[in-house]
Amino acid sequence: MGDDFGKGLYSSQLMEEIRSKFLYVDWDPYSGKRIYLEAASGSLRPKSVIEAMAKETCFPDQQGRANPGSAHSMEVTAKGIEDLMIFFGAKSGHIIPGWSSSHVIYRITNAVLSQVPGSNVVTTGLDHASVRSAVTQFAEKYRKEERIAEPNRIKGSIELDTIYEKIDKDTCFLAVIHTSNVTGEAYDVKTIVQEARKIKPDLYIMVDGVQYSPTDLIDVEEIGADAYVIAPYKNYGVKGCGYAHASERLAKLPHWKYIYKPETSWDLGGVEHQSYAAWSAVVDYLCWLGRYFTNSGDRRKQVVAGMHSIKAHSTGLLSRLIHGTDEVAGLKDLEHVTVYGMGEELSSRACLVGFNLEGIESTRGCGLYKEKKIRLHAPGQDPFFAAMLKQLGISSFIRLSACHYNTPEEMEEFLKATASFAPHK
Repeated sequence: MGDDFGKGLYSSQLMEEIRSKFLYVDWDPYSGKRIYLEAASGSLRPKSVIEAMAKETCFPDQQGRANPGSAHSMEVTAKGIEDLMIFFGAKSGHIIPGWSSSHVIYRITNAVLSQVPGSNVVTTGLDHASVRSAVTQFAEKYRKEERIAEPNRIKGSIELDTIYEKIDKDTCFLAVIHTSNVTGEAYDVKTIVQEARKIKPDLYIMVDGVQYSPTDLIDVEEIGADAYVIAPYKNYGVKGCGYAHASERLAKLPHWKYIYKPETSWDLGGVEHQSYAAWSAVVDYLCWLGRYFTNSGDRRKQVVAGMHSIKAHSTGLLSRLIHGTDEVAGLKDLEHVTVYGMGEELSSRACLVGFNLEGIESTRGCGLYKEKKIRLHAPGQDPFFAAMLKQLGISSFIRLSACHYNTPEEMEEFLKATASFAPHK
């Protein structure tokens, strides 16, 4: 076992309390009993989040009307925006809403590439399809060169120097992912921002934090990018919305907006206040969790404490997956398992593992886990993963993505199932 085995894991009592707050934590109406290890495709939701969404969806009142229901809707929205700023650790800037994180990414990319001078735009080969597609399409539309920092196939990661090599004085936009949704590796985006701006001081930079934000703390003031994007449905929230924190200068760029709204407004149409209510319920949950680790009454400090505990527990789960226990071998000791991009340092990674089983095609492998009542995902040549897998030289793989509501025992069940799939020699 590794030296860091077990560190940071929640106590059994707190684990029970956490799981009691989530819907379908160990079963669902379609599958019955199962272990849910597909958080990267959408996290489980706290009951309070769904209750908040349902309550506010019942009200028809539009904002800006002279009635109490309208005033309530505006208060809920303002509270949701405040809670987004708290989650981002933002002391300045603005919130950009959208129908999804992809929608937000497209709007930001379009605004920058259509308005900011420069002949090229840079992204990486491991960025999500939403970023790659937006960059490719708008670069073509606005006649800018698209430059892609390709990954090291052996390491399964992006070496930061390859990003800097693509940037020059004519680069107008850099889009980078914070955590890979293939390997779980988290990139040092603070350093990327700092080094990129040494080359081009006024460079606009967007960070895709969709995979990073559910399991580690965000501080946009420290990162220093112009935009940081999240997807609430992976952060214990609901689908149908996406948000970004934007710097003042990015928010002021000409963009799709109502003519008579403020220049930093990115709302289009009536505000969907119920999504903001659901987000506030997410932050309420994080504050509840954080109060186990801090005595502070400050909401941001509670979020910080809660997210630090989530990160510590997730790293403990990952350690168990990789190193195993006295009873069951970890992934690194299973000869029939190939893990992609997994280094020795686990603290810089999400509890997300991309792997394949010897002699078993990934879709079939995913089906074998399903028979064991374990829910995983087998990304292949679909619109979301095709470009990334091509960059890594992989046709398909199986992805495990756990979260802080998962238990060490569930990791052991996964390892036992994986060991049983070894070929007979």
